[in-house]
This record gives sequence, structure tokens and C-alpha cells, in this order.
Amino acid sequence: MKTNKNFKKQKLIVGILTTPGKNSKITGNLSLFRDISTRLEKKGGKAILFTPDSLKENQLTSGFVFNKRKKHWITIDFDGVPNVIYNRIPYRKDENTEQFRRFKAWCNVHSIPIFNGGFFKKWDVYKALSKDSNLKKHVPFTQLIRSKEQLEEQLNKFNTLYLKPNEGSKGNGIFVLSRHEDKTIHIKGHSGMYGTSFFQNIWEKKVNPLLLDREYILQEKTDILKYEECSYDYRVLAHHVKDKWVVSGVGIRQSMLDGITTHVLKGGNILTVDEINTEKDLVEIKRLALLCGNAIEKSFGNKSDFGYIKEFSMDIGKTVDGNFYIFDVNSKPMKFDEPEIYEAGLNNLVGIFLEYE
Repeated sequence: MKTNKNFKKQKLIVGILTTPGKNSKITGNLSLFRDISTRLEKKGGKAILFTPDSLKENQLTSGFVFNKRKKHWITIDFDGVPNVIYNRIPYRKDENTEQFRRFKAWCNVHSIPIFNGGFFKKWDVYKALSKDSNLKKHVPFTQLIRSKEQLEEQLNKFNTLYLKPNEGSKGNGIFVLSRHEDKTIHIKGHSGMYGTSFFQNIWEKKVNPLLLDREYILQEKTDILKYEECSYDYRVLAHHVKDKWVVSGVGIRQSMLDGITTHVLKGGNILTVDEINTEKDLVEIKRLALLCGNAIEKSFGNKSDFGYIKEFSMDIGKTVDGNFYIFDVNSKPMKFDEPEIYEAGLNNLVGIFLEYE
């Protein structure tokens, strides 16, 4: 049932952009959207969910608002213009559609700022960070995979490499390629391992088929610290509030035994900060996060594809010799399981939205 709403007198309308689900009108991180809606309402603002299909005949015609009494999202008529668009489209494929491109073009025509304009590519992140004089020593060696000869050369140099989809997320599609003292070469994924004495076999049977579907990067695998025999790294959540980057929180993710990533969705574990690190480590991690924010903003912020960079999460590890390395930066952070980090991030998000009032 559609509810008619007149939002013309509303001072702040935050449009949250998502997509339809397979069996629903909207999908995405609906619990986050609900919490944003509730917080904004207390501040006099309104959150409305849109999909690219909400744009018809060059105007927004409908959206979804959270009904606290019914505790679900209801469809509304809408004929206004949001103050800002928060892009939370959950899948890359949905940003490669004509509907999404039309939606962004419409926002540009109406001078509606968009933040989180798109997903980052890992190669672009590496180039942005490696150009920064303060950060270049904190990024592992990375290249786009272009040939068998190139990959073999870097494997001979580093002995162990990560292979990651350039447009991947959540740990999907990641492999570890390693050369061992017995001259064997192994490639290990989340679901198994393949070994051989010949690089040609690895290339033909495992690597080249990956490259037929999408771009991959190779990345030096660093020897990060372990806790109870399992590697761990840090997840940092950062927001750009009142013209400066702030760290909303730092969490820790631990791989399962012999796991290749620390992602919880791939069997990883959540550790508490008190279990692991010293205050000195936290200070350095936060320092690098703020530098990372500035570098990302400088590199991506002026590109029409990305709009305004207002938040990111990053994966950073500490090696056994005490160095810190940034492994990845994500423009659309997943929900943090730590309540205090989620709460701080939510407060910072609402603070950002209020800047557009």
C-alpha cells in the first residue's frame, strides 16, 4: 500500500540508494538503513530509500520510509529532491547498469551530492596509496596480472603471493600462490589446494581460467602476526566529519587455522582489542588510517565516478618485524560486529548527513 507524503517542508532529506532484491522491493543493509532513519528523525531529518528505478521521466516518483509502528519499510509517493544521496548499492554489477548511470547523471544535473559514488578497485587503491610519500612503504608490492612470465617472475622474487580479484570483496576469489623448498608450487583457495612441480601447470589449470572472467592483482604476502597460531589483522572504520577524517573504531579479525584470509564470512574469528595490541599499535594504526583517508580523497574525490569520499574501511596488518601494511581499502564498509564501533560509525554518518541540512 502506497502512503502519500509531502516532504517539501522537510529541511533535510537523505536519500539512501539501494537495489531491489530477488523477492523484495529493496535489499541491502536494511538494519543500518533503519538505524540511520531513526537517528535522523530525532535530529529533524528524514531518510528515504530509493532504487535507480525510482527515477521515472526524469524525476523521483517513489521511495521507501521506515515505519516504526509497523517495523518495516513502506512505499511512498515522492516528488521532491533529496539534499544528499548515500550510495549503498550492494553489488558492483548493479552499478554497471544504464539505470544507475541515469540516476547519477540526474543527481549531477540537480547538484545533489553523492557520497560513496562507487566501489574501489584494488589496483586503483594501490596506485593512490603508493603515490603518497608517507604511505608507500606501508603497501605491499602489487601489480595487475598481465602475463604468465610476469607472475612467475614475481613468485620467484617473493615466494608467496596473494592473487585477488581487482573488483573483489568479502574475501571472495582470493588465492595464495607459493613456491616451496622442495620445488613444488601450490595454489590454495578457500575450498582446497592444488600442487605441482611445474609453473606451467598452475598457470594453465588454475590461474589463466581466473583471468578469463575478470582482472586479478598479485600482491606480496607479508608475514603478519599470529595469535594462538592463527594470523590476525585489523579492520579500521573511518569517516570524514566536519572537514577532517576521524577513526570510528578499530576491530581485529583472525583467520581460521591455515586459513588464507581473516574474513569472518570465510571462517575467520573476531578478537577483542584488549586481547592483542598495545596502545602504541593503536596510535600508529589510526595515524595510517587518517593518512589513507587523505590519499584516497585526493585520488578519488575529484572523479565524477566517486562523488564525495566520506567513509571507508581498511584492512591493515602488523608483521613479525613490527611493520604495518595496508592490504585493502573499501568504499562501502560492511557492518562491524563490535557494538561500540557500529555505534560510533552510525553517529559519524548522521553527523555527515547533518552537514547537508
